[in-house]
Amino acid sequence: MTVLEFWPDYGPGPLWTQDGQPVDLASLGLGRRLTEEVEAWHAGYTEDKVPCEGPGDRVWLSQGKGLLGQIRAELGDHYQVAVTEPWWDEEPT
Repeated sequence: MTVLEFWPDYGPGPLWTQDGQPVDLASLGLGRRLTEEVEAWHAGYTEDKVPCEGPGDRVWLSQGKGLLGQIRAELGDHYQVAVTEPWWDEEPT
C-alpha cells in the first residue's frame, strides 16, 4: 500500500509522497469533479487557514476534512492517506 500525506501548502499539493514529492491528482485516478474540487480548495490556501498561529479558517478546514474523506473513499485500499497535524480531527500518523 502506498502512503500519501495530506498537507495543503502554497503551490503543489495537497497530496505528497513519503519522500516529499507532490502527487499529481489526475495520476491517482480520482474523479474529475473531486479533482477539481480539491484543486480549487487547495488554491485557496494561505498560512492563516491552518491554526498554527491563530484559530485558522473553520470553513476552509471543514471543507478540507470533507475532501480528505472523499479522497480516501475514492482511493480505497490502494493508498493510505495520512495526516500529520491535529486539525483534521484525527490523530496524526
